[in-house]
Amino acid sequence: MLKVLIAENDLLMADMLEEIVVDGGFEVCGIARTVAEGVALGKLHKPDLALLDLRLAGGELGTEIAARLDRAGLGILYATGNAGQIDLSSADGEACLDKPYRPADVLRALHIVEEITHTGTASPPFPSGFRLLESLPGAKRKTGGGGTDTRDADIARLLRQQAALATFGSFALGESDLGKVLTEAARVCAESLEVPFCKVCRYRADENDLLVEAGIGWHPGVVGGVVSRADKSSPQGRAFITGKPVICEDLARDASFLLPAFYAQHGIVSTLDVVIRKQEGQPWGVLEIDNPKRHVYDEHDINFVTGFANVLAEAVNTSKRNSVVQAALEQMKDMVADRDRLLAAQERLLSEKSVLAQELQHRVRNNLQLVYGMLNKQIHSPDEGSGTEGISAIARRVMTLAKVYDHLLGAGLTRTIDFGTYLSSLCDGFNDMEVPQHRNILLTCHSQPLMLDLDTATALGLIVAELISNSYLHAFPVDAGEITVSLHAGREGEDATIEFADDGIGFSDTGTSKRRGLGLVRRLMEQIDGSATLHSGHGTAWTLKFSAPVEPVLHAA
Repeated sequence: MLKVLIAENDLLMADMLEEIVVDGGFEVCGIARTVAEGVALGKLHKPDLALLDLRLAGGELGTEIAARLDRAGLGILYATGNAGQIDLSSADGEACLDKPYRPADVLRALHIVEEITHTGTASPPFPSGFRLLESLPGAKRKTGGGGTDTRDADIARLLRQQAALATFGSFALGESDLGKVLTEAARVCAESLEVPFCKVCRYRADENDLLVEAGIGWHPGVVGGVVSRADKSSPQGRAFITGKPVICEDLARDASFLLPAFYAQHGIVSTLDVVIRKQEGQPWGVLEIDNPKRHVYDEHDINFVTGFANVLAEAVNTSKRNSVVQAALEQMKDMVADRDRLLAAQERLLSEKSVLAQELQHRVRNNLQLVYGMLNKQIHSPDEGSGTEGISAIARRVMTLAKVYDHLLGAGLTRTIDFGTYLSSLCDGFNDMEVPQHRNILLTCHSQPLMLDLDTATALGLIVAELISNSYLHAFPVDAGEITVSLHAGREGEDATIEFADDGIGFSDTGTSKRRGLGLVRRLMEQIDGSATLHSGHGTAWTLKFSAPVEPVLHAA
């Protein structure tokens, strides 16, 4: 039986992935939330496969686990919703599976990675959202369906062009000198399309012409000195007038052009021109690729050059905006000190809000994947009688997570929420949900104000929801009884405590409960460095202890 290592920041997601993998005939040798845990488990158990999320606890990346483990005989599959934010290659692993995915997709992806590890090939069909990680330029990966050298070369060319465009975009955003941006654009375009010449032409309204503002490969005097009319008599002029890409495979065969002399002086045969647009009004200019050989440019080449033109357009707009801002700053020198202080405070606030927004986005993505997985499992459950119970369980989980977002957003997207208010709201939600089916079961909640960070509040909310759900489902065979939840903030230096109790038939710790019992409760408590104690005699009682900063909760007057 093949061993699988799982690295996933979200314990609920990890729990669901573990069940999928085990049900698919694999053995899970460990679950890690951090890079250190993943490396330690990998060295200890020497897994055959690793199922990694890109984003782990503490902002770490799953690729660091792959980099620090012995890759001999180890297949790496990334299952994540963050793949588009990080460039992955075959140096990082074998394949990637994007969220959302079905349980069957995960199992099929693992089998493909296993095949790659043992044979070096990957046989279709591939599941939805699955892709093989490409090698660095010059390397090839075999596929079970075959392939041709031409297709591999085309793919390699497109990858190089995409990488070049991305690198140039980063350069353009960080460079304030527009002349350097234009020259670098000409150089990278020519290099990526494997031609010796490229130029950037700027439109001059007073002269109604196009001046060669920057370029690569031209004789001295062309850049900054050569112009062409802004009409249809030249390739760049035609692109400027029509606003559309202009391709000329052989200039000698197009009698409609009255070309400037420098085309013949450089032996230019074929050209590709695209417009550099402004936010409004006439275009800023034209980006032209020049080739001394006859060449047929395809749609990918046009899209690539258009991408560069779009980046240049933004660079031009940014340059103009920067000039206006600089002029304004020169007039406000006497206010610089106070302005810097205000801007620094604003930057810190925006940075914190940005981080919180990214964390919220990541949580929403994982929680939607969790709901998707539970629904998918319920749909394919062979036990028809479990339908109502399964849907109810999903509804409780969704309600619990929704309460977190409700209180988080209601507080203005801060790092902390009042857990006492959240806990009362959670219990009210269960009352609304369960009373129609369990009218004789009374749920009461007593809480004190307590500010907790988002991770701790989420984990405790899921734990309490799990315990309430279990009591409703299993503690009262005659459908009558009482459930109480109490939150004690504790004094300074003392742990906060949640007391949970029901007067049902009691609970026996057999060691076999995992998903909605002891395993999940204790995992989540370990995640927040807390403890969970179970007492079962006349009913069931849990004592949950955890550390919490003593921070006052401010209420509106």
